[in-house]
Amino acid sequence: MEAEVQKKRVAKPLGRSITISCVSFIVILGIALTVISYFNYRRSLYRRYEAYITDILCYVERHIDDDDLAECAVSLQRSEKFNELEKFMDGIKEDFKIHYLYILKPMFKDGKHCIMSIISAENYYDRYIDTEGNLYLGWTSDDEYDEETVKNLISIMRQTEIVYTEENTEWGIDYTGSLPLLDSNKKPYALLCVDVNISEISRLIRVHMIETLVIIFILGFFFTFNFLMWTRISVTNPLKLLEMAVGLFAKTSHGQRDISMLKFNPPELNSKNEVYYLSKAVTQMTQDIRDYVSEIVFAEKKAAEMQKQAAQMNELANKDALTGIRNKTAYDKEIKKLEYDLSTNKISAFGIGMIDLNFLKKINDTYGHEQGNVAIKKLCFLVCTTFEHSPVFRIGGDEFVVVLKGADLENINSLVDSFNKKLAELAGDDKLEPWEKVSAAIGIAFYDKSIDTNVLNVFKRADQNMYECKKAMKATRED
Repeated sequence: MEAEVQKKRVAKPLGRSITISCVSFIVILGIALTVISYFNYRRSLYRRYEAYITDILCYVERHIDDDDLAECAVSLQRSEKFNELEKFMDGIKEDFKIHYLYILKPMFKDGKHCIMSIISAENYYDRYIDTEGNLYLGWTSDDEYDEETVKNLISIMRQTEIVYTEENTEWGIDYTGSLPLLDSNKKPYALLCVDVNISEISRLIRVHMIETLVIIFILGFFFTFNFLMWTRISVTNPLKLLEMAVGLFAKTSHGQRDISMLKFNPPELNSKNEVYYLSKAVTQMTQDIRDYVSEIVFAEKKAAEMQKQAAQMNELANKDALTGIRNKTAYDKEIKKLEYDLSTNKISAFGIGMIDLNFLKKINDTYGHEQGNVAIKKLCFLVCTTFEHSPVFRIGGDEFVVVLKGADLENINSLVDSFNKKLAELAGDDKLEPWEKVSAAIGIAFYDKSIDTNVLNVFKRADQNMYECKKAMKATRED
C-alpha cells in the first residue's frame, strides 16, 4: 500500500518537469526573438530600399522640365528636352541597380482604364540593338494592366508624396516608388516610377531568421543542458537520497517496538538547499535574464541616441545657420581633402569661384539686418542653383566660395554668364524690393600645377579676380 502511494508521488518527477519547462522556455524565447528579429531586419532593409528609391526619384525629377514633358504627353511629339531626358534616364538605369525606370500616365480612354507610356528607360543594348518590345511615347496598354491596377495608379497620381508598392511578378518581386509629376499649374500629369527587384531581400531575411533561430537554440540548449546537470547534482539527487532515507526509516520503523531502531539517518546535505536555495536560484536566474535583456535594450537605445546626437553635432558644426549650406569649417575640411587628392594625384583639375555680395553694409544700415539676411540667402540660392554640381560654402558674412568640379568646371564660362545675367535680371526687376535686387562680384581661378603649390594659391587668385570685378562694378568692400 505504501509502495503504491510512493509511486503516485513520483508520477510526475521533478527532473522531467524541469526539463519540459526549460525546453518550452527556450522554444518560446527562440520563436519570440526570431519573430522580433525578422520584423526589425525586414523593416531595416525596406527602409534602405525606400531611401535608395527616393534618392533616384528626386534626382531624376530635378532634371525634368514638367511643362515640356506634359506637352509631349498630350501632343505625343518628342521635344529636344524629351530626348535629353530619355538619354539621362537611360544613363540612370545603366549606373544604378534598378529593375525599371519609367514615366507613365494612367487614364480612362475609350471607355476603359489603360496606361500610356511616356518614357521607359532602357539599357544600351535594348535601346539601340534589340529594340523589340521597347515602349515608345504614346504606347497604350491593352489588357496588360487590369482595371484595379490602373485605378490604383490614378489614385497614387493624386498624392503629394512618394508612394511605395510591392508586386510579385513573373520576373521576381519588385518594390516600386511612384512620384507624381506636376506641371507649373500644380496639376498632376504623369507618374515617375522606379522598380527595384527585392527578391534578394526574402532570401536574406530567411537566412537571417534561420541563423538567429539556430544560434538561440544552440545557446538555449547548451544552457538547458548545464542547468539540468546542476539540478541533478544539487536538487534531484539530494531529493532521491532523502526519499531513500525516509523510505528506509519507514520500513525499519514499521511495527517496531524497539526504540533504538527508530532511527532516521538523514543524507549528508543541507536541508535548505532542497527548497529555499532552489527557489532562490531559479528566481535569481530569471531576474538575471530579465536584467540582462533590459541592459542590452537600454544599451542599444543609448548607443542609437549617442550616434544620432553625434551626427547632429557634426552637421551643426559644418552647417551655416542662416543659409543652410556648408560653413567655413566645412570649407577648411574640403580644402584639406583637395590638398590630399592633389598630393596623391587623385585630382588634376579644379577651380575656385569667389563670390562677394555687394552693398551688404548699406542694406543693413538702411533697411535693417533682417533685410540683409534676405539678400544673403537670395544670393546663396542663386549661387547654389547656378553651380549645382559643385559644393558651395559660406566662409564670411557676405562671401561665398564654390569649389568647381566636373560639369561646372567644364562649363564655367557659360555658368558665369548665366550668373551675371540672373543678377542683371534681378537689378532690372522693378517688382523687387531694393534688398532683393542683389548685386555680387565673382572671381574665378583654375588650378595650374606649373604655378600652384597648394589650394591656397588658387583661392588667392580667385579672391583677387573677384576684387578686380568688384572694383570694375564700383562696389568695393567698404560699400
